[in-house]
Amino acid sequence: MDLDILFNKVDKHYAGQLPFVIYRKPGKEIIRGLFQKDNKLHVSSNYKESGFVFAPFDTDLNAILLPIEKCELLSGFYLQKNEIPENPKFSKLTPENKDLKDTHVELIQKGIDFVLNGDLKKVVLSRKEEVKIKELTTGDSIINLFKKLLDKHPSAFVYCWYHPSVGLWLGATPESLFSLEKKTFRTMALAGTQKYTEDAQVIWSDKEKEEQTLVTQFLENTLEKIVPILMISKPTTFKAGNVIHLKTDIGGTINTRLCDIPCLIKRLHPTPAVCGLPKDTATQFIKSHENYDREFYTGFLGEINLNEKVFEDTPIVDVSSADLYVNLRCMKINTDVATLFVGGGVTKDSKPNDEWEETVFKADTMMQILS
Repeated sequence: MDLDILFNKVDKHYAGQLPFVIYRKPGKEIIRGLFQKDNKLHVSSNYKESGFVFAPFDTDLNAILLPIEKCELLSGFYLQKNEIPENPKFSKLTPENKDLKDTHVELIQKGIDFVLNGDLKKVVLSRKEEVKIKELTTGDSIINLFKKLLDKHPSAFVYCWYHPSVGLWLGATPESLFSLEKKTFRTMALAGTQKYTEDAQVIWSDKEKEEQTLVTQFLENTLEKIVPILMISKPTTFKAGNVIHLKTDIGGTINTRLCDIPCLIKRLHPTPAVCGLPKDTATQFIKSHENYDREFYTGFLGEINLNEKVFEDTPIVDVSSADLYVNLRCMKINTDVATLFVGGGVTKDSKPNDEWEETVFKADTMMQILS
């Protein structure tokens, strides 16, 4: 299909305040879109429906669903253009960086103290930052942002999601929650962060290696009983925009009679890469100390119970498939304000100022898009 038809559909849906999502999977050239035919807010009750889910960080809240039976499905090829401004202009609405820094450094220190007291091995602490942008009044202005994300992040899951009852979200996340196709299961451990510098030798610190090990061990322990032969790669350096991470690929053949898609979501979300360990203790610390609502940041999103051929002439529902991603490197846009969400893992070896700097260059990933 001609991509112009898909993008024209975005323009009409946004103008008509109708829900939609457009997205591209990592390393692919196909843009897919689900365009809901009414403005009703649908939720997933048990993750056994078919469609596109958009789930919050808080597991006590429902995931929003764009149901396949309520949507028109479109797709088209997009060729990367690599036209990203080097020096985008933006202005902060939140206090000066010193105030932001002081608040976040204090939060990080509380996290370190809690880890040293033995209650946690790791906790992921985040903040939000507001940026003044040109008001997005048309679907074309949204598509321009989406295209910039596509060009800047070819190895990420890039999306634009809108519902009039919730708002407009865009992102380019490097992290898979998991994919399942029949019984083939894949996920990843993604932790440890450095700023990307071209041609520089990458040296990972003990703290960064420990973060990666904790996430990998959690996934191994969680999956070993339901994935009889679990394949775990060696950690590699993975580039995501202007940052690099340590990444371990994990996969195998899953016994879906022991654990289906809802079971996997319950076991894996939120992962230690966005929450901490132990998970329940880390979640409670986050809710008690971050002092803001993460909303859909560090939640998850993606296709559920769909088959690849669903975007062709003959729709096929596949109740044993899912392709879900952790919602990182994302922003929420409200009129002329973009809210960016950034965070990092805190362990006993963390240094508050270093953790602050990590959030700065993670935020820059999204700020490069806002010009």
